[in-house]
Amino acid sequence: MGYVKVDKEEDADKTIIVSLPDASEWISIYDEEMEDQGTSKLNKLSSGLSKQFKTTALTILVNDSDLVYVGININGKLKDSISNLSKEIDFNKSKPNVWADILMDNYSFEDIKIAWKNKNLFVEDFLTEFAKYINLDKSKLLTGYNYIIEENSHEGITLNFALKEKKKTTALGLAKFKMLGGATIVDPKVGEKQQIKWILTNHGTSSNGVDVVIAGECIDKGLLIPEIVQTNYIKPQLDIQKEFKATFVESVATTGEKIFYARMEDFYIPKGIQPNYPMSPKEGKRYMNSIHESAIIFRISFIGAKEGNGEVKIFFSPLENRQEGTYYCKLMKGSIEDWMKKNSR
Repeated sequence: MGYVKVDKEEDADKTIIVSLPDASEWISIYDEEMEDQGTSKLNKLSSGLSKQFKTTALTILVNDSDLVYVGININGKLKDSISNLSKEIDFNKSKPNVWADILMDNYSFEDIKIAWKNKNLFVEDFLTEFAKYINLDKSKLLTGYNYIIEENSHEGITLNFALKEKKKTTALGLAKFKMLGGATIVDPKVGEKQQIKWILTNHGTSSNGVDVVIAGECIDKGLLIPEIVQTNYIKPQLDIQKEFKATFVESVATTGEKIFYARMEDFYIPKGIQPNYPMSPKEGKRYMNSIHESAIIFRISFIGAKEGNGEVKIFFSPLENRQEGTYYCKLMKGSIEDWMKKNSR
């Protein structure tokens, strides 16, 4: 993707932090786009820089403290790498001469091999030694863009970039629920209540009114009685009622199936956002912020009526777009152990 430099972060699709050298000759670059940990992107950036400036560039990637990739690019070409991303490191295939130019005079490629052999559980042990061999502050080697931003620890230059060609934004349709998270098991004892929670967000325009319909095996058998549904927003909406509550009413669907439903006609569904893939780093963060801002918490209280296991079907439906906007999920009555036994047969 082609980028152009912009002044403001709110106009940017990604940010780069450049840490200038101190006692070392190395310039450290932390690119927000590289946080997806793809070696091809890293090497493309590294080779481009090394070609443009006719120099040597290293790419460093660490995953979960047990996987590491160190690539060396010289004048635009990847010359060698040390990596255990896909298989164990085979130093017999390495090219010691390629690394010689970046090592301090009193170190050799054998020291790199020894550092890897002597590392403890974490690859950071290896990188700490490697940083010493190339005269680089280990703190610059053992960090990444997200860590720097979270810790607010950078003192370098911050550069913002926007994509040259913007993707067309997908127009929002009517309200459409999507699940962010929720329960899968319910198991109240007979005569007792249990409250279960789901978090939904909207991928459409704002709307008013929601139905919650509950059906399934447990309802047909009378194992569970839905009592009350309560809703509130993760982020309070200005000038909007914060919480809503409705009591479930027993009824029969047009199919003859026994159901319970609850309606909240005045409930406000905040405007959502339609994801537009692929996303730049900042588009992804803005999308996550947006779905958080439009997220709705649903809490349903169930009363245990009879002993037994079974399935519960739950439908969350915006009144304005019931057919396409409904989100459907399943809930299982019984203990986790019961369902593990059943599914293992």
